[in-house]
Amino acid sequence: MTLRLSAPPLLLPGETDGESSPEAGELRLPPATSELAEPTVSDDVQDGWSRERPSRSRPPSQPAFPIEGEEEAGALGLVARRSRPSSPTIDLSSEMHDRFALGDYTTALRVAELILGRHERHEEAARISRTCREKLASLYGSRLGPLDRRPALAVEDEEVRWLGLDHRAGFLLSRVDGAHTLEELIDISSMQRLDALRTLVELLEMGAICFRD
Repeated sequence: MTLRLSAPPLLLPGETDGESSPEAGELRLPPATSELAEPTVSDDVQDGWSRERPSRSRPPSQPAFPIEGEEEAGALGLVARRSRPSSPTIDLSSEMHDRFALGDYTTALRVAELILGRHERHEEAARISRTCREKLASLYGSRLGPLDRRPALAVEDEEVRWLGLDHRAGFLLSRVDGAHTLEELIDISSMQRLDALRTLVELLEMGAICFRD
């Protein structure tokens, strides 16, 4: 025996009896819209960036190259800054007299020779230079004693290299043998008398030479 059950088709909400039911397995979707609604954000949930964004302004555009007038002004300003003297000019004549008055004959002599290098006929510089040489020669002579004394080496030959002597002092030291007098050493040194006296004093003070008499 076969049972047949029949019943009217089920209707979806919104359908009428005259409408045909959708096919099996077919899902009816609402019609698609071509535009998406832009989400709205309430003032209460706006973040810091969204609040700051309207107040931000784009910085004014600057020209890619400097304006001709500004470039010239900057170049002239740079030249003016570089042309300014970095230190005040020294009055050599005043410096020479001040050093001479203080008894700093070495510095006074150097300044006087500097002035004479620029002005050969500078009488005051020539006078102070001559006086300084006489006083320094007398000072060095008093430290060395009589010039007929015969200095001798006070260091070993292998220790000479550690004294840090220049070529002139090294040459003069090489002539010290205990047989030559100070006057003879000055003559064979090929130096000016004042320079030779100063070098002998330096050798004596550093302990490179000594007197055994």
